Amino acid sequence: MPSRSGLAADPEFLKLWAGETISDFGDQITLLAIPLTAVIVLKASAFEMGLLAAVAAAPTALFSLPVGVWVDRIARRPILIAADLGRAVALSSVPVAFILGSLSMPLLYAVAFVTGTLSVFFLVAYQAYLPGLVGRERLVDANGKMNASSSLAQLAGPSVSGILVQLFTAPMPVVVDALSFIGSLIGVALIRRPEPTLERRPRDMRAEIREGMAALLGQPVLRTLVVCASIFILLLSAQTAIFLLYLSRDLGLPPSVIGALLAIGSVGALAGALLASRVARRIGIGPSFIAGSLLFVGFAITRGLASGPITVTVTALAVAQLVGLFGASLFNVNGPSLRQALTPPHLLGRVNASYRFLVWGTGPFGALLGGTLGELIGLRGALLVTGVASIVVLPILFASALPATRDIPARHAS
Repeated sequence: MPSRSGLAADPEFLKLWAGETISDFGDQITLLAIPLTAVIVLKASAFEMGLLAAVAAAPTALFSLPVGVWVDRIARRPILIAADLGRAVALSSVPVAFILGSLSMPLLYAVAFVTGTLSVFFLVAYQAYLPGLVGRERLVDANGKMNASSSLAQLAGPSVSGILVQLFTAPMPVVVDALSFIGSLIGVALIRRPEPTLERRPRDMRAEIREGMAALLGQPVLRTLVVCASIFILLLSAQTAIFLLYLSRDLGLPPSVIGALLAIGSVGALAGALLASRVARRIGIGPSFIAGSLLFVGFAITRGLASGPITVTVTALAVAQLVGLFGASLFNVNGPSLRQALTPPHLLGRVNASYRFLVWGTGPFGALLGGTLGELIGLRGALLVTGVASIVVLPILFASALPATRDIPARHAS
């Protein structure tokens, strides 16, 4: 059983956290290195770059639901180990193919699809595995620490990747990510705390998917999270699709300033991840979720409203990035904590998979929406429309049980 002491004194959690911190940094390096490999080495066209991104994102929509069923059938830790090993092998093929002179876009498509698929397995299994590892009462703290590592990786990883690409040929930094998955694998393999035993049950995949979806949508608090997060991801994806183009073309900002704006957002995300559990203890987990959403709505609106002299516009956008992504971290830490705590252990894999399918499945539609609005009403107009539209989340939140939710509710709460 997990100890009630602080997570910093829990060696089993520290093994998972250390491994994931290493792989998060590796992921951020590959996030830049793989596209640069396609652009610099293979001279990819715009269509090929779009196809590469689409192939990488496709597994979430294709496999989340069946993966959730499988994760609830067997032990989660072996899935984590297998996913780390598979991603290390797949990524290693890129620098090897480059050295052998056989690197091609079809290989990058295959690597993107395989690593994306294995990431679906890992993320669904990891979110189902964590509650049994740390205990229900420490979920917010655990998710906060994991999100802090991810935010720190987002802050430093792209800069490190740029330096590595500058020093070495574009595909070679991918080796760092492959090694990072070995680090994650070792951390998970060293965990000795036994997993809770899963209940045996009939294996009807469609029935099990329905059971997971019903558990997610049948719980009022979780249903509210799904609706609000789906709207946020839809609108954020719309803004993300055109935001860099807006900064570069409409505002005429140089790459250094654009990079600084993105880094400032990562600082806010890191601060939010570090402080999420403290905020939840101070004002309550429900109110902290609402506070994060309010900050995020303000951030989304400011992106389209910021105007005037360029220094004023950039300053406003920088503040919005800092504050808005701080709020997003409160959302990202407290949301999974509620979901994990309110779901019975034997349903965690399916509930997490259903959540990913319903929420992140809106991303491609959001990107299409942003691009279409940008063509019809201009980039700034599209940012403003999608930002203002995010306000619709607020009445949904305030009409739910979240404003009165101080602590994580009991699992049987409705």
